[in-house]
This record gives sequence, structure tokens and C-alpha cells, in this order.
Amino acid sequence: MLTACASTEPAQDTSDYDPLEPVNRVVHGVNGAVDFMVLYPAAMWYRDIAPEPVKTSVASFVRNINEPLNSFNALLQGDPDQAAASFQRFIMNSTLGFLGFNDVASDFGIPYRREDFGQTLAHYGIGGGPYIVLPLLGPSNLRDTAGIGVDYVANPLTWGAQNSDTAEALYLGSVGLTALHYRYATINQLNELQKSSIDYYAALRSLYRQQRNQMIRNGGPSPEFAVEDESASFDFDDAVEAASQ
Repeated sequence: MLTACASTEPAQDTSDYDPLEPVNRVVHGVNGAVDFMVLYPAAMWYRDIAPEPVKTSVASFVRNINEPLNSFNALLQGDPDQAAASFQRFIMNSTLGFLGFNDVASDFGIPYRREDFGQTLAHYGIGGGPYIVLPLLGPSNLRDTAGIGVDYVANPLTWGAQNSDTAEALYLGSVGLTALHYRYATINQLNELQKSSIDYYAALRSLYRQQRNQMIRNGGPSPEFAVEDESASFDFDDAVEAASQ
């Protein structure tokens, strides 16, 4: 597929192609109900009760648990330097940083950069395809949904959880902490988006496209041909970065 579809430029999605909108809106509504009953109350409790050092440690752990995948995807994208940096971060933070709860690698000048297989596919010019709202996971598209599947299979914890009770507990704990952290990181911004949007579903769909395009560019400026919808300018990565400080 990479050989057939690859181009010389990373794919940038410039439209909210949504042929599955009726189904997506139903899933969006169910996800919203689950969020209202479970994730949002947990995130509010976490925001109000947990001390700042705990929040910083959780943010560091969530990042560290993904470093093997970051390294793997950077290598697939032809960036061995970044692959080595992500792997080095994982080793340093998992040992000196006590399982990643302390980001000592950043103190040594090795910054974090997230990479996933959806970004890898986009790096080779594969467009996002139709917008998809996944149960519980939320906004995605056809390319990134395939990327989630590949990352799940490639994750060492996925295999370890099948053979070790300790690895299984670590995997399940990482899933729970990741969900809690990302929901906490976006509380205020998503509340504001929901209040200010005539159609929250459409605003979130546009927001997802913008956020994924920025991740594909690794935070670089938007190419001249990319036409962005300015109706929703909040970026998830900015929120996560702010929450981790």
C-alpha cells in the first residue's frame, strides 16, 4: 500500500469528508453519554484533588509508555535520529525516571515527540479518508483507525499482557491513566468549544482534522495549500502540554 500510494509530501487533509455522518453522530452521542457519566466526573475530581506533582508525574508516565511506538514509527518514517532519541528517552525515563513518572530525559535536552502509525501513513502521502467516530476512542478517520490497529499490535505491552500478569496490570493501568490524563487536559477547552459551537459534532470534527495535520507536520507551519476551518482553533497537543507543566 505504501508503494502504491506514497507521494513526496506528507498528506494534509483539507476537508471534513464525512459520508458516515448519520452513524458517526449516533456514536458521538453515545460517547458523550459515557463521558458525562464516567470520564468527565473522574477528570474533574482529578483536577481538583490531585496535587500538581502527581499530575506532572502522570503526564510523564503517559508519554513514556508510548516511547517504543514513537521510536518504531520514527524509524518507519526514515528518521533514525528521532527513533534513537525516543528510544533513549524510554530507557532513561524508565530507569532513572522510575518507570517514566519523572521525565529526566527532557532535563538532559532530549525533547518528547509523539509519532504513531497514522502519522507514518500520512508521511508517505496517504490521505485520511472518511471521518470516523470510534466507540469510546472518539474522532478518527480511516487512515488513523488503521494506524490504531497497527500500533496496538506493535505495542510491546500488548504482547506482554498476554503472557505476564505484571505486564497486564501495567497495560491496563496505562490505559486508565492515559484516558484520565487526556480528559483532564482538555476539560476547559472542550467545555468552551461546546458552549461556543452551534454544532459541537461538526466543530469537534474540524478540530480533529486540524490537530492531526499539525501532528503530521510535527508542529511545523501549515503548507500554503492547506485551507483550515478557523471556527475551532483549539489544539489537543497544546492542552496536553499545558496540563503537563
